[in-house]
Amino acid sequence: MLMLNANISNSKKNQILLGLAIFFSLILCGELAIRAYSFYLDALGNSTGRYLPDFPKHFDQIRTGIEYLCLNIIYVLWLIINKNKKTDVTFIKILRNSSFFLLISFIAYPITTDINLYIHYGLMYLNGINPFINPASTFTSELSPFLVWKQTSTYGPISQLFFMFSALFVAIIPSLGIYAFKLICLLFHILNSYLIWGHLKNSPHKINVTTAYLVSPLLLYEQVTNAHIDVLISTILIILIICLKNYNYLAAIVTAWIGFLIKTLPIVWLPLIFVYLIKQQRWKILFSAICISVAIIFATYLIALPSVDAWISLFNPGVKERVGGSLYSLIKNVLSIKILHLPVIFQETVVSISKPIIFSIFVVSYLIILVKPYLKKTYSTTTFSINIGWITLILFLFAAPWYCSWYSSVLLAVVALNIDSNSKRFVITSIVFCTSSTVFNYLLRGIRLCDFLTVVPTLALIIFWLASDIQALKKSRQN
Repeated sequence: MLMLNANISNSKKNQILLGLAIFFSLILCGELAIRAYSFYLDALGNSTGRYLPDFPKHFDQIRTGIEYLCLNIIYVLWLIINKNKKTDVTFIKILRNSSFFLLISFIAYPITTDINLYIHYGLMYLNGINPFINPASTFTSELSPFLVWKQTSTYGPISQLFFMFSALFVAIIPSLGIYAFKLICLLFHILNSYLIWGHLKNSPHKINVTTAYLVSPLLLYEQVTNAHIDVLISTILIILIICLKNYNYLAAIVTAWIGFLIKTLPIVWLPLIFVYLIKQQRWKILFSAICISVAIIFATYLIALPSVDAWISLFNPGVKERVGGSLYSLIKNVLSIKILHLPVIFQETVVSISKPIIFSIFVVSYLIILVKPYLKKTYSTTTFSINIGWITLILFLFAAPWYCSWYSSVLLAVVALNIDSNSKRFVITSIVFCTSSTVFNYLLRGIRLCDFLTVVPTLALIIFWLASDIQALKKSRQN
């Protein structure tokens, strides 16, 4: 009887949360539509080429950020209420139940201008101009007034294929090209959820995890509404981890290279795979992997990246001296607080000294993870996939002076695939980092010390884990 009452109670709570989620989703969708129209008018009248902020008025930004925050709170409450819920439903049923949120995220207009740049690069390619050699500013298109970044492309040749496809629709209506790319992102998000569903087929958490991934406000907002290319990197990461857990190492390496030709992030995973293969003494696979890697690099050189500058373009040289949304920018903003009255020269000195120190934390962490297979007698593919997640998270924290909130969205794929493993620390740390970075970015972007709330919660959590390990080590020695 108590169980029945609990189920009824949970059902009512779910209905209330569903109603609130639908309400805030519609409100946010309307906000983005209004913002898109005003941005469109501002961009057309912007003859100076100056940077146009996402929200000219902070109040509009904060209001929209609060709506997004409410969706995340509702989502967390829903996860807590349904954490032990076990129902046997098909993926199609999950997809159908999630259809409203998938549709509303597709309809909502992007808040960032990245998608305009994607399609602009596609138009450049269609007109015979290589965007890896020629900056976006050298070509004029229907989307030129909406561009903020006007450098060469930082997205690989495979990304350009999707950009070109979407650009074909710009000739009809510019916004049609944007929604063509959003449709690609929506389909890949559904594919990612299906891959997670298939991988967790024997897990008791399969339905909850798949549903949670499919309707995650962070993923829908960043990877579907704002249509960031990171949805493809999530696909690559999911396939790579599945390949590793099925011992398809050669396929994992090819997948990582394909990911690199979408966006550069997967390049940091390749050395980990190669070292793992050396540990396993899989010399034939290692030799084949090296040959395939050389072939991919050579083919890419011939087809799309014919010069050193073109390859360098993939590593985003346009943000070389910039900081934002990161630990680097937090230090810079703290030093520049007026009440401290610190000399400019002193501020610049501290910032220049702190950069290599912070970056060295990533380097040391990377080296430790790199040699981990040799430090342990047993090193499972599950541990390996979690370490790929850890190194990605540490990269964002300590090696990315210019950090954007949607970068972290790929971490949720690792969380979903390893929900049954002994990876509690990674799961908690990733969720805290993803949630804090995206919520506070949209809520407080442009406000000084916003980076404090973006970065510090995750750093505090990592320090807590390290302190716990040290304490446990002391106790074991005492015993």
